[in-house]
Amino acid sequence: MKKIVVLSGSIREGRKSHFVAQEIYGILTSQAHVEATLLDLKSYPFPIMEKRMNQMDELPDGMQLFSDTLFQAQGIVIVSPEYKNGMPGALKNALDYLNPQIFKRIPLAIVTVSSGGFGGLFCLSQLRGIGLALGGVPIPEKLCISKVNELFDDNGEVLQESFKTKSSDLINSFLWYVDRLSS
Repeated sequence: MKKIVVLSGSIREGRKSHFVAQEIYGILTSQAHVEATLLDLKSYPFPIMEKRMNQMDELPDGMQLFSDTLFQAQGIVIVSPEYKNGMPGALKNALDYLNPQIFKRIPLAIVTVSSGGFGGLFCLSQLRGIGLALGGVPIPEKLCISKVNELFDDNGEVLQESFKTKSSDLINSFLWYVDRLSS
């Protein structure tokens, strides 16, 4: 079994990116050889980072579990909205807490969403750089979702079948990297 974590990277009320994270998680749980975990950043209200974990005497509530869950993964999918041409501050803050090289040799799939037409390309670039800084291996394939408000109904049901196909394609590519790098 491959341990995969889907990190839902927004804490904002009304977040559509969490619907995307739930869909990605659903695709992963349907895979026979995958043990998937949905790690919802909204469940971890970390204060603004002043010291890295390895420099702290006492960790914020939930930080050790958050870090351990990511560290034990053989692959990580980060799902993030783009806010004002960048990644959400809460996600950056949470990643800043983590110890250096915590993602060493772990494949990272990045899914970005935006309400506009560019699908979160600026956020994608930032997350790839941060993933590399943490030792991870961002895969070349990506999923950038434009006009996310038109993708789901109010209950989180997918309105466009093409999203399911694109998501499955990304996950299949991602799992190829996980198989190669975790053996």
